[in-house]
Amino acid sequence: MASENLSFATLDNVLNDSLFPRYNRTMGRHPGFDQDGYIRITLYSIIFILSVVGNGLVILTLVQNQRMRTVTNVFLLNLSVSDLLLAVLCMPFTIIPQLMRNFIFGEFMCVTIRYFQAVSVGVSCFTLVTISLERYFAIVEPLRSRRWQTRSHSYKCIMGIWLLAFVLMIPIAASQEVIQIGNSDRYACREIWPKNLQEVEIGYSVSLCAILFVIPLFIMALAYGRIAYGLWVDISQQVMDNTESSQYKLSKEEGLGSQATPLREGQHQKNGGDHVSLRHSNLRHCVASRRRVIRMLFVIVMEYFICWTPLYICSTWKIIHYPSIHERVSNLAWSLMLLLAYVSSFVHPVTYCFMNKNFRKGFVSVFKCFLQKRLSSHTEMSNLTANSSPTVRFQSSEYTRVQSIE
Repeated sequence: MASENLSFATLDNVLNDSLFPRYNRTMGRHPGFDQDGYIRITLYSIIFILSVVGNGLVILTLVQNQRMRTVTNVFLLNLSVSDLLLAVLCMPFTIIPQLMRNFIFGEFMCVTIRYFQAVSVGVSCFTLVTISLERYFAIVEPLRSRRWQTRSHSYKCIMGIWLLAFVLMIPIAASQEVIQIGNSDRYACREIWPKNLQEVEIGYSVSLCAILFVIPLFIMALAYGRIAYGLWVDISQQVMDNTESSQYKLSKEEGLGSQATPLREGQHQKNGGDHVSLRHSNLRHCVASRRRVIRMLFVIVMEYFICWTPLYICSTWKIIHYPSIHERVSNLAWSLMLLLAYVSSFVHPVTYCFMNKNFRKGFVSVFKCFLQKRLSSHTEMSNLTANSSPTVRFQSSEYTRVQSIE
């Protein structure tokens, strides 16, 4: 005999069933939109569009530009694919049952949607951890990692990430059912575990929370913290080395200048001053670049922490004492926590890519390519029209000639 799960059981409940504790009380009411419904659909639509556009641009840029397919960018491509799947598979199939107060997609889609939702979140999480480790070894221990930091190795890592996510989320697919709500004609896609496996259910839920949140957050904080420390140490060492080198060179040039003619002394002083100025300029540029890297790494850890912490804390609370959270956390609060988790699907392209000059150039080239295709299509249509009109043929040829000159 199966029992409806009232606690946080697996990531599937985190993403969608969090709204269902109040589902029984609202299911018998009118299915129309209220003010909260309009707010939700507006927020979901904005996040969905930003996620699809942002991740789509990243994917298109990396697919078209082979020079940008570095080891790190290959992982970013995988991250964008998983974030895009999270947006496409999670958001529409979360907001529609919320607004209709009815799951209308059937048993097969219930299992498929929930399973791939969980897989996409797992892939995003594991990819973030892999990126943090790859950057740690690339920056802190470059000599040890040089042999295996190749694109072929990154493809193997990505295959392992997807395989791990598919295997880890199998219990979610096995426990999904479409249940009828009371005596109404409405249904919900819920995770149902047998009563004799409730301890296994709780253990799986806690383990999944640790694997997808606690452990990744610890690894990323440790890796990026070590990277930041290493960069600051390197910057301080470079400042000391450049200061000592500049002082030594100036003293040497001053010694030579005392034995030289006034003209040559002036030339030595000018060249020495220019050399020191150039080295200080390069040093300032290096320091600014390293600071940008450290700032970006800090943002990466904070955005993951901010987006997922509220949902995981409340979900863990749900395991410990369901009645208290059922009364204290409102339906709207769960929706906002879900939206905050979904925000992570489009902030990654912003953080990883829009803060990177090469990606910005890649996005511009994608837009230029699109505009050139549109212009080429327009020119072809003009030429076809010109075949039936001498006047139009003259204008089209002149327009083409001017464009080629430009």
